[in-house]
Amino acid sequence: MKRIICLILATLVLMFSALTFSAGAEEKTSTDFIYFQVPYEGSVAWRNFSLVFCHIWSEGNDGGDFHAWQSKDERCTDLGNGYWSYDISGFEFKEDSSYSVIFSNENGMQTYNLNLTSACKGDIVICDGETCVNPVDSSKQCTIARWLTNKDSVHPAAQFSSDGAIVDPDGVFNKDIDRTWGNAEGVSVEFPEVEVPTEAPTEAPTEAQSDVEVEEEGSFPLWIFVGGGLLVVAAIVVVVVVAVSKRKK
Repeated sequence: MKRIICLILATLVLMFSALTFSAGAEEKTSTDFIYFQVPYEGSVAWRNFSLVFCHIWSEGNDGGDFHAWQSKDERCTDLGNGYWSYDISGFEFKEDSSYSVIFSNENGMQTYNLNLTSACKGDIVICDGETCVNPVDSSKQCTIARWLTNKDSVHPAAQFSSDGAIVDPDGVFNKDIDRTWGNAEGVSVEFPEVEVPTEAPTEAPTEAQSDVEVEEEGSFPLWIFVGGGLLVVAAIVVVVVVAVSKRKK
């Protein structure tokens, strides 16, 4: 009898705790968990499900899944009134790594990729009714999810879809481009001017250079002509002198 009474009391305590959390979720969170509020209204409403999974992975070439997709280790705890929790107390967030998270159910419904940082511990993921292209299959739509407290600093991930288009719900990718190359407010990056080298101007050759160029082109130097002329004149003089001497004899 005592055991039955204890079990009843324990059940009442758990029910009261869940109701207390759902009544003021923002004030009852723990940094050992992240939380998800299931969307029940509009086109993104989740219906006819009993399980919620939390899939976390590390981005980059050295990254990987923390657990297999929708495995037992990814199951969330139902806290009542549409709130679910997932224990992340055993996860180590490295400063040089980027992380993402997806919440899904057993019927194929899932949220769009949401960035995750250590600042999101204890935060709640909510869906405000927006959808976007599912990056894995561009013919389908995803429910856009955002952090309740960190929505201005941690955003849905910017990525390429299966058809090559950029999916960027919060304009994070474009903002990164703006910070690097300029922005829409008219502030642009000033690039250094590149000076194109020009050919050195051609100067007029000096007289000495002209003489050398003439020699290099194969022309005879001037002294050869002068010396040859002198030799011819000398030969003529010798011939004249010899002729005059013979006449005198």
